[in-house]
Amino acid sequence: MHERLTLAARAAARARCPAAIIAASLLAFSAPAMAAHKGGVSPAWGQCRAPDPDARIAGCTQVIQEIDKETPHNKVAAYVNRAGAYQAKGDYAHALEDFGKALEFEPKSSVILAARGAAHHAKGDLDSALAGYDQAIAADKKNAAALLARAYVWRAKGDVDKALADLRDAAKADPKATAPDVAAGALYHGKGDHERAIAAFSEAAKRDPKLAAARNGRGACHYAKGEFDKAIADFDAALKIDASYVGALVNRANAWRAKKDFPRAKADYDAALAAKPDLAAAKKGSEDMARLIAKKGSSAATPADSAPAEAEHDHN
Repeated sequence: MHERLTLAARAAARARCPAAIIAASLLAFSAPAMAAHKGGVSPAWGQCRAPDPDARIAGCTQVIQEIDKETPHNKVAAYVNRAGAYQAKGDYAHALEDFGKALEFEPKSSVILAARGAAHHAKGDLDSALAGYDQAIAADKKNAAALLARAYVWRAKGDVDKALADLRDAAKADPKATAPDVAAGALYHGKGDHERAIAAFSEAAKRDPKLAAARNGRGACHYAKGEFDKAIADFDAALKIDASYVGALVNRANAWRAKKDFPRAKADYDAALAAKPDLAAAKKGSEDMARLIAKKGSSAATPADSAPAEAEHDHN
């Protein structure tokens, strides 16, 4: 139980949008739900650590029925394990109750305070989530997962500056993490500050050269600046890392389209459609390119066309 959580930032670094990062953050905070016991008395401990939420709830409930026989560490683990299982099932009321019970034994645990904040976050109670993350960070100012999660609460509440401050602190707290830089890049991009966004995505790519989201994000910034060759280079790099990255395929198609290379644009739109047949942007783009290619074939002049103003970017 006292072992550090795997940081949400590491799990989220491979996510393609901040919404996924938030989800990964919440899941990471549930990591104590798999906390090991040490010499537990109850024979139900094996079930109390089961990956299946229902089995875990049943096992932990048996342990909790004789909780007085357990060590302080095991008492915390039983309640946290069951809380994580309840949260996985969307039963936030019971999850919060169990996190509260665990905090009776370890009231200053930054990990449990953050986990309780994440339960509020998953429930959609941003104010309570914020309070929980505040308490977790007060207990451990280097809790990078809590800082990252709080950044998304601030963003959801419309305070981008506070979100960026938390992301900077999260990056300092975990120098190997990439999620804070990816998230900061997306926020700067949303503000139209493309130079800072490019710097943030570049830092993420430096920390993890196989991070396709960083390349795609930086490419989106170059696209927004009209630097289509640089954008294509980044989208190429993203697709070299992950050939099925639909967002990067659409983005590269848009960049080829902006350069009036309609056949290449159509090929990328078609590839995106093959991977995701219901993608409206790819469908419309492919249809537009087919029409423009046919029109160009019957005329010496390149037909007029307007590429989308924005690339598909990982900040939804």
